[in-house]
Amino acid sequence: MTDNTKPHPLEFLIGTWAGRGKGFYPTIPSFEFFEELTFTKDPAGRPVVAYSQKTRRAVPGSDGAGETVPVPGPPLHAEAGFIRLPNWSNEKCELVLSVASIEVGAIKGTTIDWETTSIIRSPSAKAPHTTHFTRKWIINPEERTFSYEFSMATENTPLTRHLEVHLLKV
Repeated sequence: MTDNTKPHPLEFLIGTWAGRGKGFYPTIPSFEFFEELTFTKDPAGRPVVAYSQKTRRAVPGSDGAGETVPVPGPPLHAEAGFIRLPNWSNEKCELVLSVASIEVGAIKGTTIDWETTSIIRSPSAKAPHTTHFTRKWIINPEERTFSYEFSMATENTPLTRHLEVHLLKV
C-alpha cells in the first residue's frame, strides 16, 4: 500500500497520450504511424501502473476540405503490460510487457531510460531476431507532451534508432 499523502512516483505518466511517429531502420523503408499510450494507476494502491500501446499505420485520407492528409489505417503493433516500482522507488522501475520482454528503467525527473534485460520469442519468429532494445521516454507535464525514441539491435544490425514519437495528453 502506498502512503496516500505522497504523490505517486509516476503521476506524470498517468492518462492517455496520442499522436504520430516516424519509423526507420537500415533494413526497411521508412514509415509514419499514429500511436496511443495509456497509463493507469492500480486502484488497490499497489506500486504498479498498467500500460497499453496501440499503433496504426498512417495512410492517405481526407481532411474534409478536399486536402489529402495522413489518417490512421491498419494496426501495426500493440503492447500491454505494467510498470513495477520496486519498494515504491522514484528512481528505478521495471517494464513487463506481453510482447515477452522485460526492461529495467532509471527515472530521472520526468524522463525514464529503459533497457532490455530479456527477450523471449516464439519458435516461428522471423529472423533476423531482435537481440536488444532501448527506449527513452521524455514527459513534459506542463506542456502535456510525451516524446520517445526507441532503438533496436538484431542479429545483423547493431543498436540503431528505429522510432521517434511525439504525443499529446488527451
